[in-house]
Amino acid sequence: MQVTGVKANPTSKGVEIILQTSIGQQLQVVNRSAGNSFITDIPNAQLRLPSGDAFTFDSDKPITGLSKITVINLDANTIRVTVTGEAGLSIVELFDSNEGLIFGLTPVTSSAQTPQQPPAQQQPGTQTKPEQPPNSQTDEPIELVVTGEQDEYRVPNASTATGTDTPIRDIPFSIQVVPQEIIRDQQVTRIEEALRNVSGVTYQGSASNRSGANFTIRGFTDAPILRDGFRRYGVVEAPLEVANLERIEVLKGPASILYGAIEPGGLINAVSKQPLSQPFYETELQVGSQGFV
Repeated sequence: MQVTGVKANPTSKGVEIILQTSIGQQLQVVNRSAGNSFITDIPNAQLRLPSGDAFTFDSDKPITGLSKITVINLDANTIRVTVTGEAGLSIVELFDSNEGLIFGLTPVTSSAQTPQQPPAQQQPGTQTKPEQPPNSQTDEPIELVVTGEQDEYRVPNASTATGTDTPIRDIPFSIQVVPQEIIRDQQVTRIEEALRNVSGVTYQGSASNRSGANFTIRGFTDAPILRDGFRRYGVVEAPLEVANLERIEVLKGPASILYGAIEPGGLINAVSKQPLSQPFYETELQVGSQGFV
């Protein structure tokens, strides 16, 4: 995995180191400390410019409390980030963003250190145990805070059974939802490809003078395809376009009679994307074999 750039930006707490990459959530970090230095190794990654050339990052005294920041290729498979503090080990927070992997550093300044107390007067006749010299090789504990978001395929709400956005756990019917994340991740171009994820739904091929696809739900044929909860009576068109779909909901069982005379197997409801508060434009081209465009 390639890191194409490194930036060090000052913040209200200290400084943040940004490892610029489009796959920051995939980078794994291994942390340790030595003296005043915080060290992170990132395996299976390299510092590479977009041209493919290797590079390093080095910053001396970027802010008060930090003496040096270095980011190098430790070997052919590992990136090493080293942050050396002036008065102590810095507090590190780890963030994951679209820009890449971010280390938030809060340096420890000398003024923040607890002043040393003068040695107590030794009373006559008492003995004190000599202190052991500090072992510079012992790793010191570090504070590392990690925050992130996890993408999930679970959809908590559905609208097919009630006509309103209702939690599925509160609906006494069998509903299964194919969210937009699955449509996007599987690069779905036809509705039958998305419905392969739904149990009990079988694609029976295209049908003439119909909506372009014939489905069987729980063994009952001619399952209707709704668009935003509306029956499409007498509509002759190609299979539904999935680019404008927010999700696909499948209502199984006799509850589908809510939408009229329907086979008791169930129905399929294609839910359109909702309008946004700001303008949004997107275009995508897919080309494949056998004349697929």
